[in-house]
Amino acid sequence: MAQSLFDQFRRHPITSQFAPSAKVEALRVQLCFDADGSYIRLLNERGEAVEPDYQSYSGALRNLLRALQQLHERNGFVIDWENPSAQLYLHQYDYLLDYVRHCPVVIDERQRPITFGNEPGELRLEIKSNADTGDVEKPNEQRLDARVRLLVDGLYEDDFLLINERHVLSEGRVIEVNEVGPAFNRIPLFDTSLAIADLTKYLSLALSNIDNLQVEYDDYRLLTTGTEPILAQPCLIFEKIDADQSLYVRVTQQLPQTDAGFLDEFDLYRYADINPLERTISVRIVERQPLIRLVDTVSQLIEKHTVKEKGRRKSQGQYIVEGNLFVLPEDVAGAFIYQELPQLLETFQLFGAEKLKQYRISTYPPRLNLSLSHGIDFLEGDATVSFGDQQLSLLDVIRQYNQQRYVQLSDGSHALVNETYIRKLERLFQKSKKDKVKLSFFDLPLAEDLLEGAVAEATFQKSRTFFTGFNDLSGKKPRLASVQATLRPYQERGVQWLEHLHEYHLNGCLADDMGLGKTLQTITLLSRFYPKETLPTLVVMPKSLLFNWQKEVERFNPNLFTYTYYADHRDLEEACQHHLIFTTYALLRNDIEKFREREFFYVILDESQNIKNVQSQASRAVVLLQAKHRLALSGTPIENNLSELYSLFRFLNPAMFGSVDQFSHNYLIPIQKHNDPDVINELRKKIYPFLLRRLKKNVLTELPDKIEQVLYIEMSDAQRRFYEQRRLFYKENIERQIAEKGLEQSQFFVFQAFNELRQIASIPEAKSDGRIESPKIETLVEQLTDAAANGHKMLVFVNYLAALERIGEQLDLQGIDYVSMSGSTRDRQRLVERFQTDPTCKVFLMTLKTGAPGLT
Repeated sequence: MAQSLFDQFRRHPITSQFAPSAKVEALRVQLCFDADGSYIRLLNERGEAVEPDYQSYSGALRNLLRALQQLHERNGFVIDWENPSAQLYLHQYDYLLDYVRHCPVVIDERQRPITFGNEPGELRLEIKSNADTGDVEKPNEQRLDARVRLLVDGLYEDDFLLINERHVLSEGRVIEVNEVGPAFNRIPLFDTSLAIADLTKYLSLALSNIDNLQVEYDDYRLLTTGTEPILAQPCLIFEKIDADQSLYVRVTQQLPQTDAGFLDEFDLYRYADINPLERTISVRIVERQPLIRLVDTVSQLIEKHTVKEKGRRKSQGQYIVEGNLFVLPEDVAGAFIYQELPQLLETFQLFGAEKLKQYRISTYPPRLNLSLSHGIDFLEGDATVSFGDQQLSLLDVIRQYNQQRYVQLSDGSHALVNETYIRKLERLFQKSKKDKVKLSFFDLPLAEDLLEGAVAEATFQKSRTFFTGFNDLSGKKPRLASVQATLRPYQERGVQWLEHLHEYHLNGCLADDMGLGKTLQTITLLSRFYPKETLPTLVVMPKSLLFNWQKEVERFNPNLFTYTYYADHRDLEEACQHHLIFTTYALLRNDIEKFREREFFYVILDESQNIKNVQSQASRAVVLLQAKHRLALSGTPIENNLSELYSLFRFLNPAMFGSVDQFSHNYLIPIQKHNDPDVINELRKKIYPFLLRRLKKNVLTELPDKIEQVLYIEMSDAQRRFYEQRRLFYKENIERQIAEKGLEQSQFFVFQAFNELRQIASIPEAKSDGRIESPKIETLVEQLTDAAANGHKMLVFVNYLAALERIGEQLDLQGIDYVSMSGSTRDRQRLVERFQTDPTCKVFLMTLKTGAPGLT
């Protein structure tokens, strides 16, 4: 048995061109690239290619040479027509790179030395707007520039070459990246310019071909986990009618924002679902129905019109099937269109309907006609839809479509109407009395899109002055109230926008980025009306902002008298003798019965995301307040869910969206469940006049770009053992709980597991009675010490109170002055002022929950 073991490892005789050399030359390993990939060349000291025998060398070089020799021997009898040069590419034999890493001398094609980096890299797809379209035929088309960049140590490197799925060569270093997949050598193709209309197709193609790719596009977030698959939509394409009057119908599937047939041409398994409202790009797995099943569905309906009653096929009326293409003779096509197509349109999308004119299918686009009179916040009257010279009431068109998927015209022809158009009519127009329709004032711009220009101008002449007025603001010279500050141009335009809403007794949300001066713009607006205005203004905010508002008013307009309704200082009668009343959401909720009896000039919600839950007590309380005007301030008007938008505008303009059920039916379900691009665009256009949002990078161009640096910290051995011990404990118990109680009743335990493991990864001291120290805090304190020595001030946000205490202890040891704020901190304004004004105070420590909302 021992002899058998040695036989297995005995070296075989050398049969190749590699032979021992009498003279052992120093070797250099060269990484080379061609159109097919990266490969290795072996050079002597004179730079000549050589093929030495591995037996003459030792160490890593010996292992590399031996592997190369074995591969050449194995492949010597194989003819590879795709690789006639017989190169050993590193993406085919990636283990060779591990040998190369430890070789003494590694060089590139220009004889420069190559090293292997220790820090991992990350490939990121960067997409930016391009002002120069470069397209003569489409001069107004917005275009984007896209390129894949390498991020290493917080810095971008653009000049890199891909070695294999996990390694790139950049600036003389081999960098390891997350595995990008077998299509790695096609990544450079994604450095291109594209029309913004093609972004969904481009990203879907990129994400389907490149694994672990991060995307940077404007302020969008890439969501790769927790997303639902997307089911491709079946569709029928009427391609043509030939000289024999035969109709060509193709069965295929389509994804939103892609062309019909796109899925047939490209192998997609990931779809980039872009949501411009929530500023997310959700990566969704593409699910397709078996094409043969869809073809069979259509085929069975066609068969009904080609078989006699006795079950024998007609001698005439034969049709042809070639894969997913049907060729229907005229008589079969007619029966199919009139009797079967309406049923198919319930599940199939339709393309090419304009080719069906000879089958008495109306090809006239629907045209909306309105005759409306003005109400308080709506218009009411008659609405009809015309197809050529045929005219029907709007309500009849909607009813017919919902019953039979087409509209029967008086001349006997059928009008095939786009479902998107019908659903838009349903959202915009409500049935009123005696077959009249009602249109909300807030939907006028959307209805205007459905009307011809001259008709729209005549119909909405009285109401459209409000909407067109926004376009005139930039041309007007601002005449603002006097405050003790010089407003930036964008702040002047913000105040003009607020005054325009005020003039028309409409309400909006100022949603500028944090730090752009929402408070200053609001104070400037109010300074226009006070002290003449007799009604007080109520400003509701989180507790942490009470003193901030006081200081800002004292700074910009000390002539405004304020009252802080808080703690024991809660005399509403006295408060109403002041111009501005400051209070918190909690106190407003508790004292709503007092507040609802008063009338206010303005009710202003700062950090208005506090009413994002439509069922919360705070959200219910604010809608009970009586005010002539309303205003919301928030840097994040929508944080997680579209229903937050409904809650915001229920406070601002209650008539905008109707009831919760109406909003859910018209917008929430189509957007969050189906990501309907038409509904998304419609909603954006509807809220656009009432929500003003500017970002720092767009209005403060003199600011430097934000630099993000990620430091990867290895766990200590003790921390890793502790983490693994608790992970295995929770894994076993979670599996048992789910088996016994189900996932629904085990969610709290799962959350507890995640929270504890997160704590161990961040602050193991808290879970080990201080026995295990955090490497993260050690690295953080080093960074803070260096920055403090260079005179910088720093903000540090933490998730856990234990981290706050531990960092504070370490800063004390280093002699670094700091302030610390948590949920139990009382005099927060004093801490903010000390950090801002005391040059010796270098660090502000705070919990995320305490420091996140609006502190300036």
